[in-house]
Amino acid sequence: MEIINGKIKTRSTADCDVAKKPVEETTCFERPCFKWYTTPWSECTKTCGIGVRMRDVKCYQGKDIVRGCDPLVKPVGKQTCDLQPCPTEPPDDSCQDQAGTNCALAIKVNLCSHWYYSKACCRSCRTPHS
Repeated sequence: MEIINGKIKTRSTADCDVAKKPVEETTCFERPCFKWYTTPWSECTKTCGIGVRMRDVKCYQGKDIVRGCDPLVKPVGKQTCDLQPCPTEPPDDSCQDQAGTNCALAIKVNLCSHWYYSKACCRSCRTPHS
């Protein structure tokens, strides 16, 4: 095409130099896409029973951390990990509370699940309390 006296005139393809023909279509927005990236899962918070493992989930656009990713397809960052059951010790009928340990207070403030008090107050912690 050319403009002659303010009017557009169409020329035949034979009149044009094909090497000088501009591209008909080009990309005008060349920014990187938004993409979710995750780190590897952490170790489980427990060595037996049910724990939790976590990982970082971040949205990147190229090398930049941004907020433009689709939240509907965001990978999970936290999940439970169910390992083998924890070993249980058979009840020891011969256990006695250690002298000098305030087992009544340990029971009152729910310390029987703590490793120290479960041993030091084994007799008191073994019996059900209401």
